[in-house]
Amino acid sequence: MAKLNNKMITLCSAAVGAIYLAGYSATEQTTDMAIPHQAQEIQNLDQGGRNVKQQKQSKNMPEHKAVIYQPKIYKNGTFYGTGTTRIGSVEVAVTTKHDKITSVEITKCDTHYSQSKIDGLPEQALKRQSSRVDLVSGATLSSEDFQWAVEEALQQAKI
Repeated sequence: MAKLNNKMITLCSAAVGAIYLAGYSATEQTTDMAIPHQAQEIQNLDQGGRNVKQQKQSKNMPEHKAVIYQPKIYKNGTFYGTGTTRIGSVEVAVTTKHDKITSVEITKCDTHYSQSKIDGLPEQALKRQSSRVDLVSGATLSSEDFQWAVEEALQQAKI
């Protein structure tokens, strides 16, 4: 291994020192901004550790909660969808109200398997607010028909 000369060692040390100093000063500025706020919080504590300033404000001012705006996804109404695989099809009616799925019903089931195999899926779709439901063992394709049908109905419901 080649030996580094003193000039190279000095340059590398200076570079490492400069990077360290830049990181330290950036961190120190952030910390300096937080310290007065923290000191103010400590000054506002009573002997029991409760925030006296906050207690005084809460008696005089009503509590406000932030409201986050979320755009609507679904129109209100009942929408229909059909899912088809090689074993048949499943038709559903999905009702949405106030941007939520409020009802999911299997309206027709023409598959090789009895509808009773997938009767629990509408409840899952309602709970999950989605077409993503568990596949039923022994009725996988019927489950997929149901998923596709719900997804088709939700696509129609989208604003």
